[in-house]
Amino acid sequence: MKIALVDDSDMLRAAISNTLESFGYEVMCQAASSAELFDYLKTNKVNIVLLDIFFPNENGLDTLRALKQYHKDIKVIIITGMNQKIITQEAQSLGADDIIYKPFSTDDLTLALQKFKTT
Repeated sequence: MKIALVDDSDMLRAAISNTLESFGYEVMCQAASSAELFDYLKTNKVNIVLLDIFFPNENGLDTLRALKQYHKDIKVIIITGMNQKIITQEAQSLGADDIIYKPFSTDDLTLALQKFKTT
């Protein structure tokens, strides 16, 4: 399973990436913005995008919308610190495949990914 991780926090990206790699997942892309993600996707494929929805100067929900429009086969797991019903509903209506709320445990993360593991 090839994963792209999009979060503006260098520390969080590194921690999540290290955790996932220790469980045998391939983190192919660590992006600090949607622009970095879409540049990567021009020439590479991933199965899952872990996407934060709050960034300075951009909205992760717009990124989710574009991902689902142009890369329909990619599963998107939202990671967010905002456990607000309206955000959850909007993310789901835009096609989020799962949502994980910060702070999350390793189990939360691996359980979400296992839902999309192919045999």
